[in-house]
Amino acid sequence: MSYKLLIVEDEDIIRRGLIYSMDWAALDCTEVLEAADGCTALKQIETHRPDIVIMDINIPFLSGLEVLEQTRERFGYSAIILTGYADFDYARRAMKVEAVRFLLKPVDFDELTEAMEGAKEACRRRQAYSEYRRAASDLAHLELLSAINRSDIKSEPVRQILSHIEKHYAEKLTLHDLSGELHYSETFLIRKFKEEVKIGFQEYLTRYRLQKAIVLLRETGKSTEIIAEECGFPNSKYFKTVFRKHIGCSPKAFVDLSQ
Repeated sequence: MSYKLLIVEDEDIIRRGLIYSMDWAALDCTEVLEAADGCTALKQIETHRPDIVIMDINIPFLSGLEVLEQTRERFGYSAIILTGYADFDYARRAMKVEAVRFLLKPVDFDELTEAMEGAKEACRRRQAYSEYRRAASDLAHLELLSAINRSDIKSEPVRQILSHIEKHYAEKLTLHDLSGELHYSETFLIRKFKEEVKIGFQEYLTRYRLQKAIVLLRETGKSTEIIAEECGFPNSKYFKTVFRKHIGCSPKAFVDLSQ
């Protein structure tokens, strides 16, 4: 994971020292932005949405803490605070905006490196939580297959295919095999199925199997190995890959989100 960094420091020498004395690429920071006052910092945060902000408290126009108090919750970055004063009130306010570290100037680069690792870990936790929440929201509206009204299916071969899937989805199924059983050409069945169901045979079969798997995940304590086998997937590894592609998370995460 790469990170966008903003360094806010009004003293040019210190700011340049921070920018050029650290190997930011080694810390996975691919973009380093800068600001010399609170108003510029505010604009940089709103425009560029940095992942990590190193913020001096005593800067012109708006103090560093004022910038943090106005933006950190809204934009969700990791904050490292710099100050020349060991003031308890500063530390208390820094805790309120959930700063990762509170460092005294002159900056010890070993301490700053350690603080950066903490900031990166906080970024990873936020991203994981965001993905978790997004997956939970998506799962609440999950619909793998639109409702298919059998009376709307005009083609008898397609009706037979759908019926065959319902009865044999746990087995190996191909349109090639069904074409022989139903006495139609495979090309004809591919075309008719797509025309009436609106998605291809293999995609429909995969989604149907996933819907069956979701029921088992929600309602049983069966392992993914057993569920994969019972729902027609060749193995659990493939099942997990397909599940993540369509659902957006692993089967285990799905179970956690569904509880």
